[in-house]
Amino acid sequence: MKDTLDLSRTTGTATLALVCDAPTRAGFDPGDPAAAGAFGREGVALAHLGDVRRLFDGVPLGRVRLALPGGPTGMWLLALCLVAAEEHGLGADELSGTTYEDRPAATALALRLRGDLAAYTSASLPRWAFRPGALPSRRASDTWPGEEAAAVAALARWRETREESTDRQGLADPYLWPSVGQSLDGLADAALDGDCLMDATLDCVRAGVTTGEWAGTLRAALGTYESPAAPPAPAAREHGAHKAPAASRAGRHRAPAGVR
Repeated sequence: MKDTLDLSRTTGTATLALVCDAPTRAGFDPGDPAAAGAFGREGVALAHLGDVRRLFDGVPLGRVRLALPGGPTGMWLLALCLVAAEEHGLGADELSGTTYEDRPAATALALRLRGDLAAYTSASLPRWAFRPGALPSRRASDTWPGEEAAAVAALARWRETREESTDRQGLADPYLWPSVGQSLDGLADAALDGDCLMDATLDCVRAGVTTGEWAGTLRAALGTYESPAAPPAPAAREHGAHKAPAASRAGRHRAPAGVR
């Protein structure tokens, strides 16, 4: 995990820049075929809350300003940090930072994520801001032999041992937060019903959902259809810009393979 936090001090304020690898920024877990060859090359791979806990171990989150990448997983990365802050005893209004957007959203799904993220931060995170531009990436380098295989094995152990998030947070009530499968169902519901995705995303983080499971659920629910700014396809004209693709609502709740 070293070399993943860029610590600088300006005007007396410490800024922690969370530099992630390309698969994490695109919404893929270590070992996903779509991420082949890119694991860990430009930053850290963050697959779930456990990774962020280790990353922030010993970091006084209440006294630093975070700098996070935006893009497809901007919401997910902020949610990971918010839940980690919860476990440090911090409220949402005590976490400060900036999300950096290096390019405009190109699809309706990306626009939805960006809009919901902006609405949530405006309402709930008074010390959070958005800025154009990209975080400085780590110089691309090869990972040491076996590093990706070790990350894949660690991810498999996480999936095998994760339980109700209340157990991992030291709480006793098993009904306080949804399970992995329930949280992913709730995310699909929020996506299709037009609800803010951030609340459902926070539930996913607390339950132990992985980056790839979160992003995969959204892709399955909403697809990568054209931006509303583009001429709508005939089906979109008939049913509206935010309806689900042709798959029926009855089947869109299926959790990814291996999810309980």
